Amino acid sequence: MAASSDVATIKLQRYLNMPLVQRCKEIATLIDESSTTELQHVFSILIDSLFGITDNIGWGLHSITFKKCPHEYETLCNFLNPQGPVFSLCYKLLPDCYLKYNFPVSFLPIKVRSMLEEGVIPPFYLDKIRDDQGTRGVSALNMMQQQENVWVNWETVYVQLAHCYLYHFLPRDNSSVLPIISPYIRKTPQRKLVQSPESKRMQTPRLLRTSILSPGSPNSPSSVPQQQCLPEVWRSETVVQVFLDFWVEYVEDHQLNPRLSTSYSASIPRRHSIHSGEHIRLVRAFIKTLHEFANSATGDKSAMDELKRIILPSVQGKIYTFLRKAIHHWPLDSSFRLILEAWLSFIQPWRYFSGITFSKEGKAEEEERGKIHDAYRWMPFIAHNLLAYTAIFQQLLPRFMRTDLIAPKNALMLFRVTKVFSQPYLAKIICEIESHMDDVGLSRSRVSTNQWASTVRQQILELEGPTYQYVLMFSMATISQVVCLLSTVKQAHLTATSLIDALEKKRKNRPFLLALWEFIYGEDYSSDDISIEERRRVPVYLANAQQQLIEIFEIKVEDIPQVAIEADQEYHESILSTSFCHQSQMDSSLDTSRPGIFVPDQKDRQTCKYIEYMGDPELQPVRSNECAFLVKNLYKLCTYINVKYRYKITKMYHRSGFFGSISRQMLQSPTKVVKLPKRTQNGFSSGYEERIPARLSLRSLANYRLLVIISFGTFIAWFTNYGIFMFLGFVFILWFVYIIIRATLEPWTRSTTFRANTFSVN
Repeated sequence: MAASSDVATIKLQRYLNMPLVQRCKEIATLIDESSTTELQHVFSILIDSLFGITDNIGWGLHSITFKKCPHEYETLCNFLNPQGPVFSLCYKLLPDCYLKYNFPVSFLPIKVRSMLEEGVIPPFYLDKIRDDQGTRGVSALNMMQQQENVWVNWETVYVQLAHCYLYHFLPRDNSSVLPIISPYIRKTPQRKLVQSPESKRMQTPRLLRTSILSPGSPNSPSSVPQQQCLPEVWRSETVVQVFLDFWVEYVEDHQLNPRLSTSYSASIPRRHSIHSGEHIRLVRAFIKTLHEFANSATGDKSAMDELKRIILPSVQGKIYTFLRKAIHHWPLDSSFRLILEAWLSFIQPWRYFSGITFSKEGKAEEEERGKIHDAYRWMPFIAHNLLAYTAIFQQLLPRFMRTDLIAPKNALMLFRVTKVFSQPYLAKIICEIESHMDDVGLSRSRVSTNQWASTVRQQILELEGPTYQYVLMFSMATISQVVCLLSTVKQAHLTATSLIDALEKKRKNRPFLLALWEFIYGEDYSSDDISIEERRRVPVYLANAQQQLIEIFEIKVEDIPQVAIEADQEYHESILSTSFCHQSQMDSSLDTSRPGIFVPDQKDRQTCKYIEYMGDPELQPVRSNECAFLVKNLYKLCTYINVKYRYKITKMYHRSGFFGSISRQMLQSPTKVVKLPKRTQNGFSSGYEERIPARLSLRSLANYRLLVIISFGTFIAWFTNYGIFMFLGFVFILWFVYIIIRATLEPWTRSTTFRANTFSVN
């Protein structure tokens, strides 16, 4: 007779082959109704399947979104919720100290793997290491495969769950993490691997110092026993440590252990310098949650309150290093706003403080929340993170001088940076801290000033090293760079203004039909992807940024070199030529048989090349003259019909005789699409051609022009008392007569086409 654990395993294997929604339901029932003994083998199999560790498939956490699959999205989020079935399984198994689960070391972050390879054990992993008995090397942890980074998936199950875990395990309302359960703790055996210095006093994954976990310590804020503290904070600490290791560690390729690159590179792709947009957004959410968590401390001297007090000092150094290196490697494009927003979130903790009531009339709460209302409260944070303000700001100055500030997104980024630093108190606080950093000022300063100076020097030593030369934020060197940036901003302002004038002039002189087209469809073909309304905001952003820089650094207008600055005519002409291309594209937009886009020729900006879309015509992006809602739903309808009646449709299309001619007029002809090579873990896959059979397509019904004509005709029919259904019937008869005529002429048109093709080949 099979053991109970084997029965549960067999059931799980059967459930894993079910559709996702039913799979989650059955597994949740299994977890709820089974005992710890029955579930002991379920956990590892479930995790392997969930994250695709063995088959590289997984359950689609990185691909399922609410818009595409709302039912599956909700089901997965509930299944993996902190109080859902999977966590219930974890809590059931946790009290059994004899159960061990292996987490492959190859799935750990690169820096952690490098430290383990060198024989140094980080405190968090100290009591979780399992040695390979043959080599005495680390092979696994006793306890998810990292998916390939994506750029655009920001509404996936993975992202939603990450936010959910942050909010649940780092509560901002002074509530406890539920359910309250004690962690598994065991004594660490003697090891031959070298332990890091901090691990000598930390057996469990502690961000907290032992002073609050060990009674009788001189610095202990309370006499609460360790057994009472651990259930309250151990999961919060673990979540922070794991997210910190997996999201915020930044390791350059040249810093890796050479042995590490050879031992793991075959199985796991290496994380490169550029992170995905999804990753940066998660880092920003992590930073915002840390601020909200830390700012919710009440001073009640509990373990959770102590964790809130020390959480930021424990992680802020890694966050600074991550942001600084990510900014250094990020390309010069508009995606830079992602890392910029993460940085601005980190240096504005007051935005995530709910202790202030905004009662000023006429001002939005969001605007007031972004300001410093109590300079003394935030001075310690600014002093302990001074490099995040000054060093990164100085790092951004040359970058903005190389950036296309005429682009609305880039102009907005500069404006946001200057707006943050121009708010009340911030520049004065930075100036106050920096004023006592020199030795002369330090000798004459008070004790509190000594404290800030020593704090900043210690910060520089730990984060940048002893050879780093700190440049004051308000030194002449920095101000000279700001002056150069002001010249760049002024030139960009002139170019943006002249460009708007030229586009407005061109808009007034456009043909009547083009103006009517834009009026009906609400579109403005002023440039390749930027409307005139967006262009109008650029001079405003740049003018405000220029004024704010002058106020921040107290620069006198007469001190700015009065050089002759003119608009960039080359840039000006390139934008206008791109606008010309879009007009050409619009004129040919009625030709749906060749979907594509016009792009300027690199040799001659006044001419354009037409780049065709090579994929499935039904999956081409929604065009400007189409209704997205109808395109999506008509495609679903046609897909259902084409799949269900695939063979009948193919037979109808290739049928001879008059009935076959009619079918060919109503159906789309077979076509070949090109599948381009894709990047995989093993390199690039080979491209190939795929043949799509004859099919029904109703996409033409989503054309705005057709919809306007039908709506106008329906209104006329209703207004003249002919009846809407009579009008629609008349339209259908006209369409059917048109199909009959084309079917009748098909033999002649096909023979003409054949003769033309034969002549061209010869």
